[in-house]
Amino acid sequence: MISGLPPRSRNCFGAGFPIRLPTPPARSTIPIDISPSSLVRSAAAAPPRRIIGLMPTSRAATSEVVPPLRDRIRLVAQTLLLRALQRVARLAPIEEKVVFASSRAAELGGNLLWIHDAVRRELPTARVVTLLRPLHARGSNVVARGLSYLRFMWRTARELATARLFIVDDYFFPLYVLPARSGTFAVQTWHASGPFKRIGYAVLDKSFGTNDWSVRYLPIHTNYAMALTGSRESAVHYAAAFNMTEGRFVTSIGIPRTDAMFGAERIARIGAEIRARYKIPSGKRVVLYAPTFRGATVRSASTPQNLDLAALSARIGGTAVLLVKEHPFVKARLQIPEALRSFAIDVSDYPDINELMLISDIMVTDYSSAIFEYALLERPMAFFAPDLADYEEERSFFWDFRTGVPGPIFTESSALADWLAAPTHDLAPVRAFRARWIEIADGRSSERFARQVVAPLLAGRTPEVEWADGRRDSSSA
Repeated sequence: MISGLPPRSRNCFGAGFPIRLPTPPARSTIPIDISPSSLVRSAAAAPPRRIIGLMPTSRAATSEVVPPLRDRIRLVAQTLLLRALQRVARLAPIEEKVVFASSRAAELGGNLLWIHDAVRRELPTARVVTLLRPLHARGSNVVARGLSYLRFMWRTARELATARLFIVDDYFFPLYVLPARSGTFAVQTWHASGPFKRIGYAVLDKSFGTNDWSVRYLPIHTNYAMALTGSRESAVHYAAAFNMTEGRFVTSIGIPRTDAMFGAERIARIGAEIRARYKIPSGKRVVLYAPTFRGATVRSASTPQNLDLAALSARIGGTAVLLVKEHPFVKARLQIPEALRSFAIDVSDYPDINELMLISDIMVTDYSSAIFEYALLERPMAFFAPDLADYEEERSFFWDFRTGVPGPIFTESSALADWLAAPTHDLAPVRAFRARWIEIADGRSSERFARQVVAPLLAGRTPEVEWADGRRDSSSA
């Protein structure tokens, strides 16, 4: 076990047992040598075994697994390439600009989009750069993929070396190889509005995600200057997942993507557009079905096939429609039988799940972090989770799923259908869930980020925020 990592057990993030990390000596609590020479020696010395998750995709792993030699060499090569590019890029001075970066998206979305638009609106003269590389559109052959990768690595090294503010919302491999330059402020906004499925250092004992070996040679997440979180309780869990102290999390801004749940005129306009696009009949209740993906890697992501659409249609088809929104990682869509397509409508090509929530009367999910945003609407939720035991074994949760979710849990489609058919549902669990996890949500979080983080940094000042440990300055904890 690596020194400085939080203790773990089968339910190490269970309710009533928060994990607090020790204060790091500088950036990371992991006393290791990740110099190129050290990486090369380690790559040659360790015996090859099963593949683990080193890159942005997660792979089957345990804390005892060591990757095969080819993957260790690839890690070394990528590290050396990025550091060589960085040496050249750092010859240029830091510029007063904001960079929005993602290695998993073809276009801005979620927190990045909301902050980007707020910066454009609040600070129209600010220089803004987007740095994007979609997972599934990287060239049709080895040469094309290689050239795409080299271009992205060079752009990343250049922008990270010269940005005043560098903002990400997910795992971003180059940022862990190339810690932000002195004078550059790196911010993690994370794409979930609260802690649900375990990530990062919290899955070192699971088959999903990274493990001890990979974080020993490439510490991930530890070098953000700031990370956004929706509540102080959320900061406790994310601090463990990122191997950071709670003092580097900000709770006074809110989560920018939750701004989508506010604004009556905008909500009415979006609702009308979605209804017209998918020919959703008026007068029927709208049930949004939004499961998360299954599978050990992003590229093998699939949708669960255990929901009986015919049973739902037979029970509620006369009064409701079902919108099926699959996870963005899933490429092989759920096959809806022709006879059910007037009831079950595939809306997976719609880019923003938050906008789909706005027209939905009820949401059914399994383990999707969309529950945090949906709670803001104070509408009923149900959880269809027949594979819960398997999912807990593979990945698990930051808190106890069975007692913590804001709605009933079902394992049979018929029971779920009966619940959906009920005219009313208890909203008390939804309101309690919202109060627990989201302290600030008023439609102005992205505006606050632009005014309290971006504007001060571009003007040479520290962010004007309150940190999770109560500080009101920008020094790292």
